Amino acid sequence: MKKKMFLVLFLVALVLAPAASATLTTSSAANSKYAVGLNLGTNTGVGFQYRMNREFDVIGNLGLNNFGLKYLSFDVAANYKVYEFSIEKADFDVTVGVGPYVGIPIDAESKVALSVLAPVGLVYSINDNDIPLDLYLRIAPGLKILPEIGFGFSGYLGALWRFN
Repeated sequence: MKKKMFLVLFLVALVLAPAASATLTTSSAANSKYAVGLNLGTNTGVGFQYRMNREFDVIGNLGLNNFGLKYLSFDVAANYKVYEFSIEKADFDVTVGVGPYVGIPIDAESKVALSVLAPVGLVYSINDNDIPLDLYLRIAPGLKILPEIGFGFSGYLGALWRFN
């Protein structure tokens, strides 16, 4: 079942990538609004980003929960850049956000999961039109609301291809 779901997610990414790039009006990948890529972690699948400006974007993930829970997982967050720093010539952004997580069960034993997450991320952007990648690490503590109240957590490592 996991292989079929991963194949479906991969096909969705292949369909969304050209469609997103065809609708852009910006001239540089570094300044583009759209990015799609691969997200690895507690929710492994397709990652996406819609950048409002250099300081604010909407990030999300659609995939399978990786830790024995049988969920099709979706999360989205309003994400703000709060700090930037450089190590030699590499520029990094520190981001924080807030948004919902929804887990839709793919087996009869699981129940719908709902959480509020607060992702904190470290982002390195390769601002080159030949390789327009954003590499990121995000840790997202949160509050589980369903199926019971408790502590929630997500963690991601990923890469997004920025379209020009």
